[in-house]
Amino acid sequence: MEGVTSRDTIRMTIPALLAYVRLPRVAIAGLATRSGFSYDEVEDLRLAVGEVCQVLLDGADRNGTLTIEFTVARGTLGVEVAIDAPPGRHDGLAERLAEQILDATVGKVEIDDDGRRISFSMRAADDDE
Repeated sequence: MEGVTSRDTIRMTIPALLAYVRLPRVAIAGLATRSGFSYDEVEDLRLAVGEVCQVLLDGADRNGTLTIEFTVARGTLGVEVAIDAPPGRHDGLAERLAEQILDATVGKVEIDDDGRRISFSMRAADDDE
């Protein structure tokens, strides 16, 4: 399978149910591998997208959908996850834990739309370009 040579955007929409969170994790693993990320970086991205989905779902099944948008280029991967439901009843603990995990794995995270959209990006460590 050839690597990514251009900039592409892939959009995935799934039910806002915990059972489907594995789908964006599988998708990001394939996309990151094709984009030149190392095994450890792929695992960090899988963990990050899973954490973001969990935070938006507020730890429980929700009505509505999650939309995950991957922006892929050689050595770079951007992710935006949005939920089309009202904000959850966050106690703050899950967000703080997720923020620590995301800081350790992908770095800067942006939260928009009253906590209903979270985005992050990551560059492969050995990307020469």
